Amino acid sequence: MTGEDALLPSIAIRAPLWSAFSELFLDTDISADTHRFVARRIIESGLPPETVLQVLWLQVFPALCDNLRVVAGEWAGFADDWLSERITAIEAGQVRAYTPLALITVNRVIKEIETQWAHCAVYLPAKFREPARPSNQQVKRAGRTGSRLSHG
Repeated sequence: MTGEDALLPSIAIRAPLWSAFSELFLDTDISADTHRFVARRIIESGLPPETVLQVLWLQVFPALCDNLRVVAGEWAGFADDWLSERITAIEAGQVRAYTPLALITVNRVIKEIETQWAHCAVYLPAKFREPARPSNQQVKRAGRTGSRLSHG
C-alpha cells in the first residue's frame, strides 16, 4: 500500500465509507447490526479490499482514534461534514491525529478496531479477509504527518 495511494477514488466515493467506519469508533457497544451496516456500505462502494483497508486505517482511524482514548468519547455519532474536514485536515498535515494526553494507547485502539473489522468481515465476501492492513507504523505515521492520499 504505497504507490497506489494516489489512485484512491474521489471523496464523494469514500465519504459513505468514512461515515460507516466512524460507527466503529463510537464510545458505545457495537452491535452485529452495526457490523452488517458497515459491511453493506463496503459492498455498495464497489471498492477493492485494499482500498477499503486504506480508507479505514489511513484515513478514518487517524481521524477518530482519539475518541476511544479519552474518558468520555463521542457516543451519538459524528457529523459527516466534521468527519470530512477532520480527515482532510489530518491528511494535509494541518492537525495531528493522536493526542499525547490520552488514557489508552494507540496500539490498544488498533487491536480494538482489528476486532471490529473481523466482525464486519464476517458479512463480506472472502476477498476482504485476505489483504493485510497497513502496519501499525503506517497507521501511526498517517496520523502524525498525514497519509498523503489524494483528494479528488
